[in-house]
Amino acid sequence: MIRLDVQSAQGAYPVLVDAGARGLLPGLLQELGLEGRTFALITDRVVQQTAFAAELEGLVREVGREVFLLAFPAGDAHKSLATAVDLYHGLLRRGFRRGDVVLAVGGGVVGDLAGFVAATYMRGVPYVQVPTTLLAHDSAIGGKVGVNLEEGKNLVGAFYPPRAVVFDTEALSTLDARQWANGMAEVIKHAIIGDEKLFGQLEANPVTGLGDAAAFVDVVARAMRVKVDVVNRDERESGLRQVLNVGHTVGHAVEQYSGYALGHGEAVAIGLVVEAVIAERRGLLSPNDAARIAAVLERHGLPVRPPYDDVEAVLRLMAVDKKHTHAGWTFALPSAIGRVEICRVQPDEVRQAYEEVREGHRP
Repeated sequence: MIRLDVQSAQGAYPVLVDAGARGLLPGLLQELGLEGRTFALITDRVVQQTAFAAELEGLVREVGREVFLLAFPAGDAHKSLATAVDLYHGLLRRGFRRGDVVLAVGGGVVGDLAGFVAATYMRGVPYVQVPTTLLAHDSAIGGKVGVNLEEGKNLVGAFYPPRAVVFDTEALSTLDARQWANGMAEVIKHAIIGDEKLFGQLEANPVTGLGDAAAFVDVVARAMRVKVDVVNRDERESGLRQVLNVGHTVGHAVEQYSGYALGHGEAVAIGLVVEAVIAERRGLLSPNDAARIAAVLERHGLPVRPPYDDVEAVLRLMAVDKKHTHAGWTFALPSAIGRVEICRVQPDEVRQAYEEVREGHRP
């Protein structure tokens, strides 16, 4: 078992990573002083049907006064204020109080939404993240919770850290090839940000499926450690933490333009390539490293070219990104494998790079 510790102004919390980590949950809840409470497992209707969710519910019953499950329709389109209101009502009907505990069991949508509900229900209740997708190895850490609006992703939210994160690599065994590739986009992103050796390992030996859940623990923990290190230095995204958004400024806009037909990781992969070209055109990133980024994404089954030719529509969506200021658009751009810099970028730079990548001229 690998344990990472995240520092937060609201209290430090552990991240436990292992094959079979779900078995650690009863003891962890006792260690955190959360036993004897009512537990609400919030998940989506896909995860609700899995053996993992049923087993988790049984494990929590060992230490809980009462345990119940609330589920909502799967998909980013349901990460909304309307769904949050439905969950508030579900908690109220079950007599859920401020001292009780939410368990967010699922992928990134579940973690973001359940965390948002925990942050706002009765002005805040404790919650624990139990990710079940590879993509969620990223979103479960750092305490950023929220919901989407029609105008953009994650425009309503808060910084509200969990009491713990329990990442069980055995939960990844049910992921199909597309879900796996989506998650690997974030693993690759973390390698670009701060782990050159991990990037080289993924170049040499692409990880296109789970294989041995125990063997994968080291890979995903290294990716998670990059995020933990950044969050520990800048919890509330005042500066450094913005490096974690590399690939996401373009990626979020492309994802939203697709009507969420593109997976989050697929959109981030496209964003990583476009943003690498912006960095290359500025002389910030070498052409070789830009090409390496595109190649490793392709080797993991991810798209590297925008499928949409309406660049102006994508730019309009990009313009409402919450990282931007009145002084210009804020981007995190790769400057080398293992290093990212925060830059002000002009729309024309994005337009040119997007069109060059879409037409196959770069990288």
